[in-house]
Amino acid sequence: MSKKLKHILVVDCFTERINFFIEMFGNHHLDITENYKDAIFYLLSNTYDYIFLGGELGQGNGSGYAVVRFLVSNPENPNNRSKIIVHSWDILEVEGIHGILPSAKHVPFNEAVYSTLRL
Repeated sequence: MSKKLKHILVVDCFTERINFFIEMFGNHHLDITENYKDAIFYLLSNTYDYIFLGGELGQGNGSGYAVVRFLVSNPENPNNRSKIIVHSWDILEVEGIHGILPSAKHVPFNEAVYSTLRL
């Protein structure tokens, strides 16, 4: 029996993390962006099983918090039912995200931990 492919969105600006996610989940349908505006475009155009969010996305690129704020402001968006995993190490960013979306899971990025994830 073949395994059902998952639709995954990764929002992060660190090349090492992006490469890791490609290696780990490249056999699924994977969309990747380094900025808030593209993340919103993807969220309006697709429905994801999983959304992996970084914290700060770099100068002028927004943040994971802004992506979550978009979802909360648009409750009809089907991605509000996605599994959201925040992999940021920025505890203030994580607390902000949990403040508006308590269902988001916080799993700080660690290759050893993420290597064990089974989707």
